[in-house]
Amino acid sequence: MRHLIVLPGNSLKNKAWGELILEHYTPQYDSSYMLAYDHWESGEPNINFTKEEAKLQAHAESLSPDTEIILFAKSAGSLLALLSINHRVLNPVQAVFFGMPLDLAADNLLKDSWAPLSELTVPAIAFHNIADPTTSYDFTKTMLATYNPNITLITTHESDHWYGDFQTYDTYINV
Repeated sequence: MRHLIVLPGNSLKNKAWGELILEHYTPQYDSSYMLAYDHWESGEPNINFTKEEAKLQAHAESLSPDTEIILFAKSAGSLLALLSINHRVLNPVQAVFFGMPLDLAADNLLKDSWAPLSELTVPAIAFHNIADPTTSYDFTKTMLATYNPNITLITTHESDHWYGDFQTYDTYINV
């Protein structure tokens, strides 16, 4: 069984992004799940990675052991994905990242260790808008080349942080 897990970005508006991803890609999988972050309801400004990782672990444990997980993660969801894989909470067969905010994680979340990125062995691709106003394309490009050149970086050309160019994504995503 192939199971799609979607990890949206930090802000509540990313819930709509996750729902669009589910609408577009779920028909190609046996099942799907989107993690809804607690801070969307509580009003706290940012994702609690520890809390959300525990929720992901509970979801993963509810799946049949032979389930193949495919992970789609945007922005802060990408960071949650890296941490969850590194901590062995998730063991996906493929990961697809959109707008990885490695520059925003450099000063706090990954400042002591880039292991979640450097030790990632899952086949992965990363879409990043060259003009993304939220997270630096150049920084992400440099960090991927430095810490994990096995992640295929796909340069996209939207001028925002939305990541909705399904036609381009479909060209690269092996469903």
